[in-house]
Amino acid sequence: MPIEASTVDDLFAKIGSALQTPATLCVIGSTPGIATGQKERQTPDIDVWFAGSSFDVAELSTVCRNIGVLYDPKGEIDPDTIYIQIIRPGVVQLPKDFETETIGRYGQLTVIMPTPDLLAAAKLVRSSPADVQDVVWWVKQRGIDLSDIELAIKKLPRASDREAASENLVFVELTTGRGHK
Repeated sequence: MPIEASTVDDLFAKIGSALQTPATLCVIGSTPGIATGQKERQTPDIDVWFAGSSFDVAELSTVCRNIGVLYDPKGEIDPDTIYIQIIRPGVVQLPKDFETETIGRYGQLTVIMPTPDLLAAAKLVRSSPADVQDVVWWVKQRGIDLSDIELAIKKLPRASDREAASENLVFVELTTGRGHK
């Protein structure tokens, strides 16, 4: 079952009302766009950047189970299942310290995201067609200049990621018709 903005909001509200202790989830991937108005984007998962989050693992896992959401599944997942995927440094690499924006507060749950320029930089590492569409959406939605994304790319920890993201920035430039300031 794809997640859209109302589903994300409802899910965060259910989690926030069920938590007994305060928690902060730093969402990455497509969830920040969906949660802030990217109507054409849908996904079955909510990617949570573990290093930028603060929560009791046992409590969040229990809350998710109680509301019918899978918590950090490993292996095959039914395409109609909504799940929270915990992302740790590995394939995805973000800087150790980065600025965040608050998406919302839902009872005991605060949901944050990296700034859009860093989200864009991270998406340009892989640069799938959906990733490029996401970056284009952020550029248009927030009026981000490509030079801001270039600065964020320079903050990525791995040289290979910085190189790939820099090379893939051209797809955004061609799609948006925007150059650098």
